[in-house]
Amino acid sequence: MKTGMDLATLYNLYVNDLFTYGCYLGFDREIVKDAVHDVFVKLTANKGQLSQISHIKFYLFKSLKNRLIDLHKYQKDQITLEKVDPSVDMPFNIHIDVESLLIEKEDQTRVKNTIEEMLASLTDRQREIVYLRYIQEYDYNQIAELLHISVHGCRKLVSAAIFSLREKFGILITFLTILS
Repeated sequence: MKTGMDLATLYNLYVNDLFTYGCYLGFDREIVKDAVHDVFVKLTANKGQLSQISHIKFYLFKSLKNRLIDLHKYQKDQITLEKVDPSVDMPFNIHIDVESLLIEKEDQTRVKNTIEEMLASLTDRQREIVYLRYIQEYDYNQIAELLHISVHGCRKLVSAAIFSLREKFGILITFLTILS
C-alpha cells in the first residue's frame, strides 16, 4: 500500500468507484452505500492490516463484493432461506456515460446506444469481466480471484466476450478498442 495514506484519503479516492461497481452488480444504491461504509469501518477497526495490503484498490473491490454477497445471503436467509454461491453469475449492468468521453462529437447518442447495445448482447458475467478488465484495468489473476474462477477460465471468458462482440459488431468493436 502507498505509505502515508490515511483512511479518509483512501475513502475519498475510491468511494465513487466502489459505489459504481456495487450498483453495476445490481444491488440497491442504499445497500451499496452501507456496504461501502462497512468495508471502511472494518478497515478502521483493523488499521494495522493496511500496511500488509499490496493492492488496496483490488482489496477494496473484493471486500465490497464479499460484503454485498453476505448482505444478500442475510436478506435471502430472512426471506426464503436461499443460499448464494459467490461463483454464480450475479446481474451486472453497465450504463455508459459517454458524454464525458465524447463531448466534442456530434454523434454521442448514437455511440452511446451502440455501446449499450453491444454490452447488452453479453451475458451478465461477460459484462462484469469486461468492466473489471477494461474499465478497472485489473489483471487476470485479480479478476479470477474476485469472480472465484480460475485464471484460465477468466482468460476464456474475456476472450469469449471479445469474440462475441466481434462476431456481432465486426469492425465497430475494433474501432471502439482503438478509441480506449
